Amino acid sequence: MRVIIVQTAFLGDVILTLPLCAAVRKKFPHWRIIMVTTPAASDLLRGLSIIDDVIAFDKRNAHKGIRQQHQLAGSLSSGEPTTVLVPHKSLRTALFVRSLRASRVVTYDDAVTRWYASDVVPYPQHLHDAQRHLELLRPLIAQGEDIPPIESLLPISLSDPSSVDLPWDAGSTNPRIVLAPATVWPTKRWPIDRMRRLAGALVHEGMQVCVIGDSSVAGVLADVEGVQDLCGRTTLSEAAAVIATADCVVANDSAPVHLASLQNVGVAAIFGPTVPEFGFGPLGIRTRVVQRADLACRPCSAHGGAKCPLGTHACMTGIDVETLRMTVQSILAHDVNRHAKPSKEIL
Repeated sequence: MRVIIVQTAFLGDVILTLPLCAAVRKKFPHWRIIMVTTPAASDLLRGLSIIDDVIAFDKRNAHKGIRQQHQLAGSLSSGEPTTVLVPHKSLRTALFVRSLRASRVVTYDDAVTRWYASDVVPYPQHLHDAQRHLELLRPLIAQGEDIPPIESLLPISLSDPSSVDLPWDAGSTNPRIVLAPATVWPTKRWPIDRMRRLAGALVHEGMQVCVIGDSSVAGVLADVEGVQDLCGRTTLSEAAAVIATADCVVANDSAPVHLASLQNVGVAAIFGPTVPEFGFGPLGIRTRVVQRADLACRPCSAHGGAKCPLGTHACMTGIDVETLRMTVQSILAHDVNRHAKPSKEIL
């Protein structure tokens, strides 16, 4: 028996699908798990113990056309029984899944794929996205059996730090802080000048600080003495290893939040145009959400956008450096307790 999980959305969405992979591995240890995902996410997923094979679905280039998608689906043809779990709701994904001609397809009741599915489950808007995905297991388990809580599946090992050249001073016990200033959506970015000031304040307090991200943010903290700039110099897997060995990560509402929280690393997650209630807040323990909870204009969109609709960007400019510095200190002071209820810091 094999199961194919199809998730080709943004990187953060792919990361939040990993607890589903872990749950399948736990409940059906003899099943072969295949993950169909984006080329960017493939680097991180290959080699994980909870996934047997990773297939890169290059929907913007190599597999952009219907014929190429059909060929990719054909390459996955097998005589063995196959169940396909589909957390992604897009039309492109639905067409690809149809081409798989699997014996069983499970998706949400509001996904396009529902027209081709053998089993449809309600989309639980009120749950965290990672917990939502676990609902896809309901048709596969015995009636009355409980879906595992997300906490029981964490932490998930996403990297092998021993194989990576880490930026930390191995002889120092000073806290290790990762700053992640990048985000796909401009309105979700905390102002870079404030990230610089935060970096300087943390270095001044004796902390080890590095910044990660793609080449678009390379050099943005270059003028801050004592900060190691890894932007554009690491693979996604290597960045996950740096995060795994950190004490705290400061990031916008973006993939590094999930890379950290799935590995049980402290997170200070900065939310602006979006809100954690959408289901994409940090998981695990030692997490804090920093946001302007008093603004009536929030949330203004599902993902964030290129510009603030009001022209003020108050949801981000209204968060000061001192609040983030104190949040980091709070996380560092928090006793690690695997069963502790995550707390939130709200402005």
